[in-house]
Parts: sequence; structure tokens; C-alpha cells
Amino acid sequence: MGTKIILSFLLIGSIAYTQSKDEVHLLKQYSLQKCLKINYHSVDSTFISHDYSASYMLQVKNADYNMLNKLDDFTAKNTSQFYEMGVSENLEDSKANYIFCHCMDFYESKELDKFIKKVLKK
Repeated sequence: MGTKIILSFLLIGSIAYTQSKDEVHLLKQYSLQKCLKINYHSVDSTFISHDYSASYMLQVKNADYNMLNKLDDFTAKNTSQFYEMGVSENLEDSKANYIFCHCMDFYESKELDKFIKKVLKK
């Protein structure tokens, strides 16, 4: 009997961990999409990505709307200037940028991971 109870707790804990891990991953993807959108639009105000990933995450993946708003603010605060960061190589393209690389670094950052986990606990 005791073994069944322990196994039940382990199973429930494993499911909760997997759901939490999946939610963190989804929210990190959302932040990456938001970072790219903010910066590419800043480079070219006529840029329209036609990327509906955010809607997909909200409607299909059932991401929490309030969480996404908090993530919008955090992402904008930390990434909205990436388009201004210079290119170190001597390239012939005067409009060259590293937006994707900077946004990917943000996506993989400990700061983003820590922020998401902190907000999920609330």
C-alpha cells in the first residue's frame, strides 16, 4: 500500500515538472518571437512579419494572458535596443544587424529563465 502511495506522488510530481518545463519553454519561445518583432519593426516600421505565433500560444496552447503581458514588458525592457547594437565586422551592408543573435542570446539567458520561473510561482 505504501509503495502505491509513493509511486502516485512520484508520478504526480513528474507530470507537474513536465508541465512546468513545457510552460517555461513556451514562454521563452513567446519572448523570442516578441524580441524579433520589436527589433525588426524598429529597423523598418513598414515590416510586417505575418507571424501569428503569439496568437497560437495564447489560443491553442492556452498561455495565460496576464503572464504574456508581464513577459511583453520584461522582453521590451530588456531587448528593445538590440537593433541599435553595432556590427563589429567591416561589412558592405550598412544596414547589417545582429538582431537574431541578440534575441537568441536573450532566449537562452538565465535572466529570462529566472524571470519566467519567478512569475510562474506567483
